[in-house]
Amino acid sequence: MRILITGGCGFIGQHLAALLSADHDLVALDLLTDQVHLDPEVARQRFPGEVVVGDVADADIWAGLPTVDAVVHLAAETGTAQSMYEQDRYRRVNIEGTRLAGLAASRWGASLVSLSSRAVYGEGRYRTSFGEVTFGARDSADAVPEASREDDRLVPVSVYGQTKVDAELALAQVANGVPVTILRPQNVVGHGQALHNPYTGVLAAFLARLREGKPLQIYGDGHETRDFVHVSDVAAVIAWALGRTATGEPLVLNVGTGTRTTLVDIATHAIAAAPHGGSFEHVEVKRAGDIEHACADLSRLRSVGAPEPKTSSADAIADFITRSWAAPGADSSVWDDALDQLRRRGLTR
Repeated sequence: MRILITGGCGFIGQHLAALLSADHDLVALDLLTDQVHLDPEVARQRFPGEVVVGDVADADIWAGLPTVDAVVHLAAETGTAQSMYEQDRYRRVNIEGTRLAGLAASRWGASLVSLSSRAVYGEGRYRTSFGEVTFGARDSADAVPEASREDDRLVPVSVYGQTKVDAELALAQVANGVPVTILRPQNVVGHGQALHNPYTGVLAAFLARLREGKPLQIYGDGHETRDFVHVSDVAAVIAWALGRTATGEPLVLNVGTGTRTTLVDIATHAIAAAPHGGSFEHVEVKRAGDIEHACADLSRLRSVGAPEPKTSSADAIADFITRSWAAPGADSSVWDDALDQLRRRGLTR
């Protein structure tokens, strides 16, 4: 099978390509931007197939691509905080790029697997002591967070999250003609992440500070929770979805571990995996677009027979720290500068 992977030279793309390359002919469409790729040429050479350098939001690029049997759409702008002030770019790439991917898959008669995000849920699902389920911000002190389900009401709190909602809607129009699977991953972690990009997530920032012997910075009191899923588990679900043949409505699946981990525990796991240990401190700051809790309900994933996660969040964090320790990346000042930029724009409190 010939498979087009948009963003194929990126973090998830490289792991997926390694999984698929022995049995399939692969083509990558990737813009190879400096924010994502520390060395774009190395990223290009690493991909086991043809690489087309181009913008997924450019219709002319899609018109010139070879016909394929399947499309995996990974390419996206992904920084939650950055999306709050780079709104036009995020909308163009994430919505228009996804729409064009869907149109191309329909034209080719190719199955489509598209990566969305847990950001579509925003603050997610809460249950009050009276048993009432609410969505979005916690509206009572006694409400407790529950794992998000695919049919939950979507209440994104960032521009990035809204672009992913709109991108999902853009695919509904092509699902009657070709199989469409939409995956909503939680926080994806593993070696190969961009360690110079301050918008890739908290673990890259933790790694930079650990390597410099500085205390990790936890925003807030650390009770916030996340669901960290290893990149190999995400790649396995994508590969499984490529085998789907059913058309109709898109199949939407959460991808995660289904287990909550507090930010304090995330820091503790990272410190334990570092060669020289470390410490952490709390910083009183909240960025626009930040959420309190996130976790995936995996009931539907199990019901359709998709691969379940093999790596726990704790092991995924440890694997990232140990395998990324000697990899090139930016120093911690890059994350300090990104936070200062948000402050100057009035996007922190």
